Amino acid sequence: MKTRYFLFLLLFLVTFGACSDPKHVTEPLHRAEALMNEDPDSAWAVLNTVSTDEMGQNRIRALYALLYTQAQDKTYQDETNDSLISVAVDYYRHTDDVRHKFLSFYYKGRVHTNAQDYQNATLCYMEAEQLVDAVGDDYLAGLLYAEMGRIYRLYYDYPKSLEAHQKAAECYERSGKIRHRNYMWLNLSNLLRSMNEYDKAERLFRMTLDFAKKEEDNALMKSCLGDLVMFCVEEERMMEAQTFYKELESVTDVDNVSASFMGSLVEMYTSTGDFVRAEQCLEKGWLCAKSCRDSINLYVSSAELYSCKGKGELAYQELLKGISLQNKEARQALQQPVLTAQRDYLSEKLEFEAYRLRMEKQLRILYVLFFSILILVVAWILWRKLKIEKEKARKTIDELNDEMLQRDKESRCRIESLLAELGDKDKSASASILSLRTELQKQEEDYHRYIQEAEELQHSLEKRLSQKTVLVADVFKNWFASMSKLLLVLLQKGKEEAKNKKLRKEITLWQEKYYEGNKAYREVERLVNLYNDDAMLHFRHEMKWADEADYRRTCYFFAGFSIHLIAMLMNETEDSVYQKRYRLRKYLEASDLLHKDLYLVMLCK
Repeated sequence: MKTRYFLFLLLFLVTFGACSDPKHVTEPLHRAEALMNEDPDSAWAVLNTVSTDEMGQNRIRALYALLYTQAQDKTYQDETNDSLISVAVDYYRHTDDVRHKFLSFYYKGRVHTNAQDYQNATLCYMEAEQLVDAVGDDYLAGLLYAEMGRIYRLYYDYPKSLEAHQKAAECYERSGKIRHRNYMWLNLSNLLRSMNEYDKAERLFRMTLDFAKKEEDNALMKSCLGDLVMFCVEEERMMEAQTFYKELESVTDVDNVSASFMGSLVEMYTSTGDFVRAEQCLEKGWLCAKSCRDSINLYVSSAELYSCKGKGELAYQELLKGISLQNKEARQALQQPVLTAQRDYLSEKLEFEAYRLRMEKQLRILYVLFFSILILVVAWILWRKLKIEKEKARKTIDELNDEMLQRDKESRCRIESLLAELGDKDKSASASILSLRTELQKQEEDYHRYIQEAEELQHSLEKRLSQKTVLVADVFKNWFASMSKLLLVLLQKGKEEAKNKKLRKEITLWQEKYYEGNKAYREVERLVNLYNDDAMLHFRHEMKWADEADYRRTCYFFAGFSIHLIAMLMNETEDSVYQKRYRLRKYLEASDLLHKDLYLVMLCK
């Protein structure tokens, strides 16, 4: 007995130790979370003291993964591997911890952004956007909308980028982050400049510069003055550009600047004839060029410089390099509708999931009510039948008792009559009395036998009734199990049919938009003609025998779309698209068309 008690106690202690959180792990995590916003370097140092081998529960591992990724981001360590933050996303996705769920999606999007995987980053940010109202933190909402605006700007979707930056500025202002709001104003100014809203852009530039001077924010002043210099150069207001540049030199060191700013300085000095400074700025620009856009701006500035110096051939070569990079940027811009379609698909998917959950909840309630009523009805029927059987048994026993009493009464009456008749005849009376007593004893025995038979009958009736009850219960149990399986199969089938119907509807709408929608296709063909020497215009003129489907398929080939995407747009299989591109290339190689080389280059890229 003592050994068994000891084993139970040991099992309880082991289970309790496994279910409890180790304080030497949870306390550093909570301390790091408290330091994260105010002192991220200290939070990073605290997290590095935590041993990952001692984390037992998934909750602790998820919190560690989230805080570690957050500390990396806040200490400017650009993590590109999402394996760690995915632990937090997989855990918090199925919990009611809204804040940590929001942060896990946001920082997974940051990791994808560092890896330049902007499509997956956008999907993560849109998952986080669904939780903005539930979190109720304007600062976190501002961070989210700022990242979304930056990605939309990379894909040249300026209206959506403008909307996201405006939301970020409003959230920062509500949360008291005035410095963050000012930088959002600077981004809005550049967006308005890209959208040719020059008056609004200049007013916002100057308002941001005034706030930077008022708060003595040198970094913001440097950015504002640099953007105003580039803005004035684009507007060909060179005197104002020089004035802002002198003010920039008086405020801060201008050596560490961007390639686009150096390109604007090249144009400014080129317009004033100072070719020496223009070449110096061009060299500095190439040293700090980081992106394709920087290279395009520098190639254009270099072409303008060589053109003003009379070197037309060099200017032409630099211009061709810039145009080649612009074609690459244009192909990236053509991917923007895919991001928009993904966002719309995610919104519809979330709405459908919410509707599905509501319907499943209602169906479960209906099933519970139905089976509860069914069980009550069956129980009432069984109780009623049992009651009837008991009443029948009771009536049978009462009838037997009445019969026995009646016979006993008749026997006693007969004995009394015999005793009165015999009177003074002793022997005969004694013999008669003895015979009557014998007969009375026999009747009593018959009475006891009848009572025993009645009891046996009652017992047999009760046994038969219990057997019938068990049989009915087994039948109901088997029927209930069969009906449950049938209802589950029908419910699963209904879900699959609804899901397939929804998917077919989305594919049909998508195909109608991109295949039958003339507006969307004309935009694609316009961009292909704009950046590829009117390739589709010449193709339509020289290939008059083709039909509209061939023209559209060829346009998608020229635009650089993938075979999978073209197959979905044209409602064809991928093998069919491969074969048609192969036959078209063979035909062009064997033909003597005027622009055959251009077609082959566009088709094989």
